[in-house]
Amino acid sequence: MRKSILAGCFVLVAALMAAQTALAQIVLTRNSVEDFFNADFRAVTAMSFDEEMIIELLDAKGPDQVWDFSDMEFDYNVMGNGRIQSLPSSEGTLGEEYEHFDQATNVIRADIVIEETYEGEQFEYTFANYEYSILTDEEYTVLGIILSEFLDPDEKEIDGVIFKRPGQLRYPFPVTYESSWETEYEEQSIFFGFDNTFDYTEEVVVDGWGSLVTPHGTFDVLRVSRLKTMDFGFLGIESLEVEFVNENGLPLAMIDVEIDPITGEIDTEYVEASLNLILTGTSAPREQAMELPERATLHQNYPNPFNPSTLISYDLAEASLVSLDVYSLTGTRVLSVIDNSYQSAGSHTVTVDASGLSSGVYIYQLRAGGQVFTRRMTLVK
Repeated sequence: MRKSILAGCFVLVAALMAAQTALAQIVLTRNSVEDFFNADFRAVTAMSFDEEMIIELLDAKGPDQVWDFSDMEFDYNVMGNGRIQSLPSSEGTLGEEYEHFDQATNVIRADIVIEETYEGEQFEYTFANYEYSILTDEEYTVLGIILSEFLDPDEKEIDGVIFKRPGQLRYPFPVTYESSWETEYEEQSIFFGFDNTFDYTEEVVVDGWGSLVTPHGTFDVLRVSRLKTMDFGFLGIESLEVEFVNENGLPLAMIDVEIDPITGEIDTEYVEASLNLILTGTSAPREQAMELPERATLHQNYPNPFNPSTLISYDLAEASLVSLDVYSLTGTRVLSVIDNSYQSAGSHTVTVDASGLSSGVYIYQLRAGGQVFTRRMTLVK
């Protein structure tokens, strides 16, 4: 089970480490990537294996696209919160003992608390993640990652380390539609007593731009496709990673597929997608970034079904007293989330912890400015 939790951690970390007009093309620069550093965050990563929808989204390339993930079925989710901190070098970090990390000009430390739902069980895992990189006006190159179970920097126990030699070129600045580049690196992964090293070649192209539609908002994104070849000596194993990145270079959604080495076609048995909700930083939905809501609205919770935590978002057209409660189907109030709190106009999101409730369908009700809104959500334990 520890392996599954760490896998969930790296899905979330990958999402974390990496006001627009409607349908504007994004240009990634050093400054735009740095905008997310040194910030508190709340994030949710949901995983899906909805083959038909994933393949359909995979085929949509080019300018002015709409990639709609809002109706995708998700199988499990990972929730996390913490802080991103940018450091000028490896000195004083877990990576200072490794010569490869001495060349880092930027170290991103993420202190993260993960809440993962896996096979109906809830797990919590606290760790510190260090990403070592070269960040200049010309490039963003990742040198490697260290994962530690302890948040205390004086604790030197390392759970896992990944070296990328000489480095994985993440972005050559500036990056916009039709940018392309190639990067070659050796990746050494040391986890659970296993030490594996493989050579990789990545052919990267920004093959689309447009709108990413999710259950929690619509975002302007670039579509970045990474064709990765892992060298086995006598055989090259290919996979395709498609990222839908925001103005900070953060992948708000990802699609991963394997390529059949015999036919060269997509292996439909190995397709997955992830959807990442970043609640802080500059990753605001386009509607929130442009103007205040025109009317009060209660949105569907995300993820749904959930266990045991979920996010509820709502819009207020004007400042008002707000109450948010959860009821059983018999009308009994089982949880008070917000109790008559005065809130400003705008978009709001709260976390609902239903760990004390039993599995079932519940009604959540928002009262704001004399209006009442209700929706249903499903708790599955």
